[in-house]
Amino acid sequence: MSPVTRRTLLQSVTGAGLTVAGATETHRLVTQPRGTGAAADPVFTFASLPDFFNGDVGDLSGLPTWDLGLNSINDSWRAAIDHCLGAMSAHQPDAVFLAGDMVEGHWNMDDDDRRIFGPVSRGIDAESIDMCNAAITSASGVYYPFLADLFSSRGLDLYPAVGDHEILDDRSGPLNDRWSPSGFHKGEPDNRYYLVKHCKDVWSDHFTRVGGEPRFSRRPRGTASEFTAYAVSFADSLTLINVDVFMHHSQGVRLGVFHGQLRWLRDEIRRAKRRGHTVVVQGHIPVMRPTRWLASGKLHVPEARASAMYHVLDREGADVYLCGEVHDNTAIQRDRRAPVQISHGCIFRYGFSYLVGRLYPDHRLVLDLYEIPLERASRSTEIWSTARARRQHTVLEFGDPVHRGRLVQRHREVLRRTVKLGRYDARHDPYSNRLHNTTVYF
Repeated sequence: MSPVTRRTLLQSVTGAGLTVAGATETHRLVTQPRGTGAAADPVFTFASLPDFFNGDVGDLSGLPTWDLGLNSINDSWRAAIDHCLGAMSAHQPDAVFLAGDMVEGHWNMDDDDRRIFGPVSRGIDAESIDMCNAAITSASGVYYPFLADLFSSRGLDLYPAVGDHEILDDRSGPLNDRWSPSGFHKGEPDNRYYLVKHCKDVWSDHFTRVGGEPRFSRRPRGTASEFTAYAVSFADSLTLINVDVFMHHSQGVRLGVFHGQLRWLRDEIRRAKRRGHTVVVQGHIPVMRPTRWLASGKLHVPEARASAMYHVLDREGADVYLCGEVHDNTAIQRDRRAPVQISHGCIFRYGFSYLVGRLYPDHRLVLDLYEIPLERASRSTEIWSTARARRQHTVLEFGDPVHRGRLVQRHREVLRRTVKLGRYDARHDPYSNRLHNTTVYF
């Protein structure tokens, strides 16, 4: 597999063209500088990178509770982040989509009893809930602004979704029972269910409310997802509809889109289609399976294509559903003119991947997948997390981007698909990240 260096990526967006290799073929990507008026210019370009970071990454040293202990960032991580985001930024996206799991988010825990974010308890009494809510607010004030600044400092507009790690991460068990109101998980205290609403509120305060005012006018008003779901249109040609797939209710957290948010999703797709837009829906978990996966709890919509969510996507004409959760890359389309689901992304401590989408005046949507392998990582884990088992490698070293597939779609019909965006057969798959981890640990 031929690598694509940051230098050649930069050359490609100035019109030089770029030759890249897939596992079975080589094809030429030709792009031209924006603003030339050339027929080949895309009208809108986006990058998508769900599950970035899927870990707590940020600088703790400015907190009044800082104790000079382990931090959640170091120079090695800063260099690795710059390397990976530099490669993604070289494609000059107009926007970045991030379908959840920016953080580790085990913020109701404190295995080292450092109290960096204040004291916590996993009980369901009022005092414990208040302590955890305060710790969640404090932790979010470190990790969310750090991540947001990585994009804003590069002039990139970020459009995120809520993932399970934004609501303290799922645990094992039946899909719709992973946040239990019982207050216990496997016999141990577990108050995550009682913290979900506050977790969503603090996420919204960082990403969908500016100074307490809504950032997006198109949202499912009057529903529980009013500030975790939104729609936005770009270049009068593409509409992004972001959904919250974690419905908090009296018995737990149900996976999917329901009730008022479902009706809003239907109406937003219809609105976009009347305007002739390509419709991209973004949510954290897959609807369809099977998919490739790596180190994942494999959350998904239990009813799959029988779900009301899928019926709306299909019946109303959504073109693409972008999701994460599984930390590997797969494209699924069940019928010739059905929505294409692309589950993608990768936990940063295991590697980095991103999808680049270019929409052209003739309504072609060209999607290119890139993976950046993690070449070396230390066995030492001194990047701190509130959960001791989730500490991350002290040192990371990434390689160069590798083009890992292309999918071309127009009016929901797939015209071409290659490599990891080609057809997936779980029984005969030469591409899974689970089978091809070549990282050297030292």
